[in-house]
Amino acid sequence: MKHYILLLLAWLVINITYAQNCKVLLNTINNAYQGDCKKGKADGEGLAKGIDTYLGAFKKGLPHGFGIYTWHDGKTYKGQFKKGKKEGQGELSFKADSIITGFWKKDVYIGLFEKPYNKIDKSQNVSAYNLNKTQENINSLRFYIRVNQQYEQNPQLNIVVHSGQYQYQLNNNNFIELTNVTYPIKLKAYYKQDFIEVEIFQSGLWVIKTDITYIKGLNTNN
Repeated sequence: MKHYILLLLAWLVINITYAQNCKVLLNTINNAYQGDCKKGKADGEGLAKGIDTYLGAFKKGLPHGFGIYTWHDGKTYKGQFKKGKKEGQGELSFKADSIITGFWKKDVYIGLFEKPYNKIDKSQNVSAYNLNKTQENINSLRFYIRVNQQYEQNPQLNIVVHSGQYQYQLNNNNFIELTNVTYPIKLKAYYKQDFIEVEIFQSGLWVIKTDITYIKGLNTNN
């Protein structure tokens, strides 16, 4: 029993000394630290306390990897960190039982999905297609078609929706627009024999510009 107590005291002394010599570089949690250390900085798994508390992975003195950060007001984030900031998938909980789930980038919440869209496929003659969100408060998709570097007037598109929905398809002189889109939406848009296939996760007005290039003698569309 005596040997056990001596070993326990020795372990406590070593850990306290070790923790004091191991720095946490985030000011809100740098009062006390217990855990893995490398070159004088928290590195590996550990528990850090200050005004707030963090339990999880560290790298070079900062939260890095999966961890649980608890603020002094009771708010809690469970998820991924990078260089001391929320980065990647996580869950932010408030004392009022409200929860935000999704993805963060440099401490900023970017939404339920990590990427705003996914380019799935295209036909051989599609040399490029680009998606840009131009407004937040309008949920529409606007398609422009350019053939051999010339924009098509009154473009004719056949749009097949795999998931999500829209209300109307409006044919404009310069583009085709899908209105009141429910996101996420996954679709395939055909222009004659060519197509693009995309999935868009974030709401807003998206402008989709498709470039089609026909090489003379190699295409049946000429």
